[in-house]
Amino acid sequence: MKTKIVLSALLSMGLLAGVAATLTPNDPKITTREIMKLKLESSQKVLEGIAIENFTTIAVNAQKLVALSQAAGWQARQTPEYKQYTAEFRRFAESLQKAARDENTDAASVAYFQLTISCVNCHRHIREGVRSVSYPGR
Repeated sequence: MKTKIVLSALLSMGLLAGVAATLTPNDPKITTREIMKLKLESSQKVLEGIAIENFTTIAVNAQKLVALSQAAGWQARQTPEYKQYTAEFRRFAESLQKAARDENTDAASVAYFQLTISCVNCHRHIREGVRSVSYPGR
């Protein structure tokens, strides 16, 4: 079991380095649409990892989510609410990482649920902002 954890940590660090190399916080080449697509892919992989209790998959993809939330293309809005949603998302992604390290499926499931709710709330916030711009007086 300890060997598995060490291998998982090494794999995670290697993949993190790869993610970090392609996603720097100020990289203007990556659009918000691309970031959101990558977020969805990593989130789906986290769910798969939870379902089959593959803690390496959970850890690696949770780290990708943290890295994505720090990319310049993530910043769709500059409102206090948006910044709060981003901070919550990052905190839940970090909770996923901890649950993976602890090999705790229940904690990973709760963190995944919280992460998903933070996404839904933030996307609602974005849509409401677009509506208020599109339809003044609402």
